[in-house]
Amino acid sequence: MKRLFLGFVLIIVLQACSKKITTGTVANTKWTLSEWMGQTLPTKEKATLNFGADNQIGGKSFCNSFGGKSTISGNTLKIEEIFGTMMFCESVAQAEKNYTDGLKAVNSFKVVDGKLQLLKDGKVMMVFIKGE
Repeated sequence: MKRLFLGFVLIIVLQACSKKITTGTVANTKWTLSEWMGQTLPTKEKATLNFGADNQIGGKSFCNSFGGKSTISGNTLKIEEIFGTMMFCESVAQAEKNYTDGLKAVNSFKVVDGKLQLLKDGKVMMVFIKGE
């Protein structure tokens, strides 16, 4: 009986600590890219990702601004229909292409210790910190 009670308490504690992921988890939030697996972050420019209302996304891809659409269901995430301004920024041109391609490639997300992680097939691809 004592083990059953302790098991029940443990389940309640673990459920209280886990954060349920919903569209509301990221709606109307702004994030700044802080880690990019397999890529080098440009030192002078920043990339951002903003989730607005109605599944709209936007942000800065180091030099240009972009927008698009996101679909969130549980912890699955699909980013598509990305469009952007077309200023030529030679020093970050390849990073911009890789960033938007990377956003389109992710298929899930999670928020861990206040950081947004974008994943592809369970592997973390990008990590963002809360933006302003």
